[in-house]
Amino acid sequence: MKDEDYIHDSNPTVGKLLKLKYRINDTAKVEGGWGSDMSDHKSWVMSLISDVRKNNLKKIAREDMQLCNRLWKLYD
Repeated sequence: MKDEDYIHDSNPTVGKLLKLKYRINDTAKVEGGWGSDMSDHKSWVMSLISDVRKNNLKKIAREDMQLCNRLWKLYD
């Protein structure tokens, strides 16, 4: 999927997290199903998106950013 196919948000942090969520979805489609880790990762990302939107955050905590980076590499 191309970047322009993703849902855009006025908050760039949310936009990046949405791309990560959709990347996890795409991986599940390619692999033919959801593993428990994959479901947990998607739930965590969705929770983080909700927190960022609810609190209008422009940056996320360092440990959240580090986990996001690991997930990007995992689902690349």
